[in-house]
Amino acid sequence: MENTKASSRYLVVSDLHLSDIEDHADGWKAHKSARHAFDDELGELLRWFRESGEQGAELTLVLNGDVFDFDLVTAVPSSPPWPITRAERRFGLEPTPSRSVWKLRRILQDHPRFLQALEEFLAAGHRIVYVMGNHDREFHFEQVQAALTEELQRTAASAGRSLASPALQFEPWFFHVAGVLYAEHGQQYDYYSSFRHVLHPELVRKGERTIALPMGNLSNRFLVNRMGYFNPHASDYILDLFRYASHWMKYYALARRSLVANWFWGSMRVMGRLLAYRRQYHAKPKRYELLLEAAAQRAALPVASLEALARLHKPPITTRFYRIVREFWIDRLVMIIGMLAATFGLALTPAPLSVKIMLPLALFPLIGSAYERLAQGDTIFTVEHQVPEFARKVSELLQVQVVTFGHTHRPRVIPLAKGTSFVDTGTWAPAGPHDRGKTTIPGFRNYLVVESDERGVTMSLGSWMPASGPERDAEHGAAARVVHALTAIRKRVSHV
Repeated sequence: MENTKASSRYLVVSDLHLSDIEDHADGWKAHKSARHAFDDELGELLRWFRESGEQGAELTLVLNGDVFDFDLVTAVPSSPPWPITRAERRFGLEPTPSRSVWKLRRILQDHPRFLQALEEFLAAGHRIVYVMGNHDREFHFEQVQAALTEELQRTAASAGRSLASPALQFEPWFFHVAGVLYAEHGQQYDYYSSFRHVLHPELVRKGERTIALPMGNLSNRFLVNRMGYFNPHASDYILDLFRYASHWMKYYALARRSLVANWFWGSMRVMGRLLAYRRQYHAKPKRYELLLEAAAQRAALPVASLEALARLHKPPITTRFYRIVREFWIDRLVMIIGMLAATFGLALTPAPLSVKIMLPLALFPLIGSAYERLAQGDTIFTVEHQVPEFARKVSELLQVQVVTFGHTHRPRVIPLAKGTSFVDTGTWAPAGPHDRGKTTIPGFRNYLVVESDERGVTMSLGSWMPASGPERDAEHGAAARVVHALTAIRKRVSHV
């Protein structure tokens, strides 16, 4: 928890999804291309935050989850200090402590300006709080935390500065400022991305500690990384059957890459992993109460408050096997196979030819339509509609004026009650599909500023997306103008 005796300002950003850079001429993995790097813009935002506002105010940068995206890194070291499996060479390194340290350093190689911006912020005497999300949960390992600290110290030394003990704080769950701010990434309200035990999200696999990755993370690693014409940050890989067919015709029909094989075997791998370690996913870690007490002490809250917050969390989707099968379209595949088998069986009967033709054509679409209506339920988009209600419950439990989550990539400000607001901080990752003839555009690059002093608390949600200019094409410029228009409205209505 943070005291607010003096004027305090908090800058909150989330969902940067920093990864290693890949450039492919055919548009493969366009979301990882160098043209979407925003290191300079983020450095400008931090410099503006330091120079604006009341002089002498205490400044805190809150990196509210998914700042790094370990799931997108498929590169492997050329001379690894440990054995690398065939699966790791195909899908990327497993999230063990030593492998995650390598992936972090691999990402930072492509983002030196980002590292420099953080070091300059710390060197100026300010503090950074890193709240872990689901795609950067590898910071659970102390070795990964230490590696980031070492890289910051190395950056400081190259600039002739000393950063012996940087004010860098890691939080596995949330950051709390009494009466003012509650910042949490938000994956705990999402069946597809939640951890059963957020303070200890690990299991033992093949004798090594590893992160108990949720289904969403595993899907990115084993499916989306192998379907590089989709943008994982925009969920444009969620299509209907006809649009999948169109996507296949456009990108895969005449190419050596495979869509169907990657979907099928990737789905099998994800489901196999979830089922194989289901018991470990849900087993309560030993001495978990001590972790809860330590988190409560850091937040200056009673343990009962953290237990109440934890009761709001969604259990991982491993408790709902049918939803897993449905998300991977396995249920539709089984239905199609069944319909084909029924059609073949009908063809072998002595029924009239008209019956053999018309019965499947009339009956099977009705069965499919009825099934789809009955099978409706939670999807990956459900969390977008539900998180404001969870934010309201958090604000009532802790009596804070601003509750902020990331995770959904949907920037918005929603009043929860008089003097209380929920803020979703959007994303800095590329937005929009690079399918259907379009290209990815820069993310909205939103940021939240919360200020607290003796006069009260104010907040604003802004965008650091550059305005259109000669260096931007028409599509980028149009997106920028829309974002700036929305930002102006939010600033006017979001004062608490």
